[in-house]
Amino acid sequence: MAIFEYKAVSSAGKPSKGIVDADSAKSARQKLKQRGLFISEIKERTGEKKGQGQSITAFGGTVKTANLTLMIRQLSTMIKARIPLDEALEAVVEQTDDPKLKTVMSQVKSSVNEGKSLAESCKIFPKVFSPIFISMIQVGEASGNLDLVLVRLANFAEANLAMRNKIIGALTYPLFMMVAGTAITVFLFAFAVPKITEVFAGSNMALPQLTQVMLGISNFISKYWFLLIVFCLGGFFFFKWYVGTEKGRAKWDAVALKLPGVGKLVRMIAVSRFARTLSTMLGSGVQLLDAIDVVKEVVDNAVIKKALIQARASISEGHSIAGPLKASGEFPPILTHMIAVGEKTGELEEMLNVVSDAYDSQVDTAIQSMTRLLEPLMILIMGGIIALVALSIFMPLLELNNLASSPG
Repeated sequence: MAIFEYKAVSSAGKPSKGIVDADSAKSARQKLKQRGLFISEIKERTGEKKGQGQSITAFGGTVKTANLTLMIRQLSTMIKARIPLDEALEAVVEQTDDPKLKTVMSQVKSSVNEGKSLAESCKIFPKVFSPIFISMIQVGEASGNLDLVLVRLANFAEANLAMRNKIIGALTYPLFMMVAGTAITVFLFAFAVPKITEVFAGSNMALPQLTQVMLGISNFISKYWFLLIVFCLGGFFFFKWYVGTEKGRAKWDAVALKLPGVGKLVRMIAVSRFARTLSTMLGSGVQLLDAIDVVKEVVDNAVIKKALIQARASISEGHSIAGPLKASGEFPPILTHMIAVGEKTGELEEMLNVVSDAYDSQVDTAIQSMTRLLEPLMILIMGGIIALVALSIFMPLLELNNLASSPG
């Protein structure tokens, strides 16, 4: 079954456009005609190619996580109601308003109709459905608990999205302050300072040291502003390239974990992701070693990923989970202790959930504290720069005024 894009006019004369799935263009026209639409243009839409898209925390970047989560919940509800998978997928395609998701799910449905499993069909879109999704769907289909697995996946995606939104929301204001502060500073040095200091050009008075420094900075920015832009852009792209290499990413992630204040937050986020993802996968029936293979990619930190690879090798030799994690030194004692308790009591999934919830709360608190600290700090820095500029201008003005008012 293919996807067709169309432009049409309703019986009331209102323009309409969208997509429809059908076996052929003729079938698509018949479907649209039944809806009371008169087709002006229709063409087949090509699907997403393997490897396209930009990955995000929960599943993939080609489709919004919120829309994907809603689709998963709808699919879970229908499967729980004993609706056959092909009919449930058909309903999902009809209900979704996201054109990209509609295209993806239409092709998934076509693949399922051809006899493939849901997991195999979803593998066609690796940037929409992550390894976590595929692994859990495979287990759900094999165990007959697909509806429960889908609910777990939806909960997992929502938790990750909530965490991501908290981080973005907390950093938005400080980032805005930084950009605004930089723009104001550049404006002062590039335009305001040169105009005001022109008044000193005709005098032979010796300018204060602070004023000379500010004038030097102002002259440099006015003459070589393009070099500053090139330097900043060059530095940004070099950093992006370096972090994109295996060696560079490992070094940067190691530095990030040791940064004052920030390092603790980075570690807490990685630990929370590790605990929640492992708990979700184990609770869905994924084997421990297979789950760790997926989880190590989710933590998004090369140092912790390396620790998990080493831990997996140790676990495959028959050791416990807590021991290798503790030996790595990269995981907090509370995590390894809770995992050890979970292994002994047979409640590892529940213990990981407790740890994840606790660290989510700590991350939220840490982000709020950092935001409260960054806001006055940015104001203080901006105020200090403006005060220095003002002082560098008023000092020679006062001296000039004193010279003018002195007798003789």
